[in-house]
Amino acid sequence: MEQQNLTFSQRHAQKFNGALIEMISMSLFAYGIVCSNGSDGKIALAFFGSLALCAPISGGHINPAVTLAMWLTRQISTGTCLLYWIAQLIGAFGGAFFCYMILGQINSPMVTDLNFHWIIADFSGEALGSFSFILMILIQCNPRTTFSDKPIASITLIALSLHLSRCYTFHSGGCLNPGMAVALELFQVLKTNEVERLNSMWVFIAGPFAGAIFAVIFFKLIYSPAFNRYYKIA
Repeated sequence: MEQQNLTFSQRHAQKFNGALIEMISMSLFAYGIVCSNGSDGKIALAFFGSLALCAPISGGHINPAVTLAMWLTRQISTGTCLLYWIAQLIGAFGGAFFCYMILGQINSPMVTDLNFHWIIADFSGEALGSFSFILMILIQCNPRTTFSDKPIASITLIALSLHLSRCYTFHSGGCLNPGMAVALELFQVLKTNEVERLNSMWVFIAGPFAGAIFAVIFFKLIYSPAFNRYYKIA
């Protein structure tokens, strides 16, 4: 959450420092995703490392859908939200570029079957996976509902949540990250000229954003009130 008792220059420095670390962490995560060769465990480990790096400074979003959820819950300002989105996209593009330069390859999520029912299934998978993943983040970021106030435990729980949430997206590749999907997909198109890959890119953008919105609604209207009633918290 952004601190309010800072001077104008301090607030702006905080925002830009957060955006810079988001960009670096996104690059590392993109590199880790490509190196993982689709392994869920390796992706979770790459996310764990990136999250541990940036969480103390930026809050550890590393995902435009998570940033949207933080904005909807008023934990960040509109300006910070937009700045983080830009930084995340640049970071993901940078990570994709380094992957190609060092490894000579790039992998990106893709909907392989454009039949209507598979499009809906893949969209639903991205939305459900993002819902469960972001719900865990909202729970852990709230001091009343968190399972643990230890940073390393929270990071572990969130990374494990990403690992489990990918189970919903076995057919689409389990991206759950609009910024990562856009960067890797566009870089793949620029490299191979496979423009048809862009036909399904909206699934990887709309799905996680929809999941983030529903996670915020569920947390605020159902989970948090039920938690408060159960534990008799005012």
